[in-house]
Amino acid sequence: MAPLADDKLQYVVAAIARRLDEMRIDYAIMGGAAVCLLSPDPTRMTEDVDLVIHVDQRRITADNLTTQLLRSYPREFGSVSQFGHIIPAYKLNGALIELEVFDQQSWPQRPQYNIPNASRWSISLNGYTVKVFSPEWILREKILSQHQRQGLKEQVDIRDAIEMLSLATPGKPELNFDSDPLLGEALVAFIRKRPDQERSLRQKIRCRAVFRN
Repeated sequence: MAPLADDKLQYVVAAIARRLDEMRIDYAIMGGAAVCLLSPDPTRMTEDVDLVIHVDQRRITADNLTTQLLRSYPREFGSVSQFGHIIPAYKLNGALIELEVFDQQSWPQRPQYNIPNASRWSISLNGYTVKVFSPEWILREKILSQHQRQGLKEQVDIRDAIEMLSLATPGKPELNFDSDPLLGEALVAFIRKRPDQERSLRQKIRCRAVFRN
């Protein structure tokens, strides 16, 4: 699948959000799609849409959501096999735009997927309100992932983190790195790669182990 231009991405995300709202499923867009929506740049595009859903009393997990989307909206959603696992995909002009769906119940080792405790932004796409994780949330995740990945993905993570850094507001819970030693370790690695960003990071992030703040 070719990268989605900004107008196509907005269309797809708004359509997905509309269906999730109809199903009364709380969610937040993350990853490259969120970066592209929060900080549009024609040189930064994505091929898929990553999101986290909240599992309520109905216990609709990411896997269950795939089944429900295919059953309820077969004209809009298809399926794609990814590493032997079936994931949903949005149908766009004959192409399938993959949806990577996560939830905290299925990934308990990722407390950041607890949507009620995360900060989010509501943005308007084609007249429809869409929920995305905040720049602070995405910045933290990108700092972590650039330390865990290599090559092109690592470079994209660094670029995305710098974009979100410019939008982030100091004092948000997601920017308190004292709670997890891995965050401090990832922050050190980031500064080593991009020392020109240290001052901006110090202004936005609380990390006594690194910044003594």
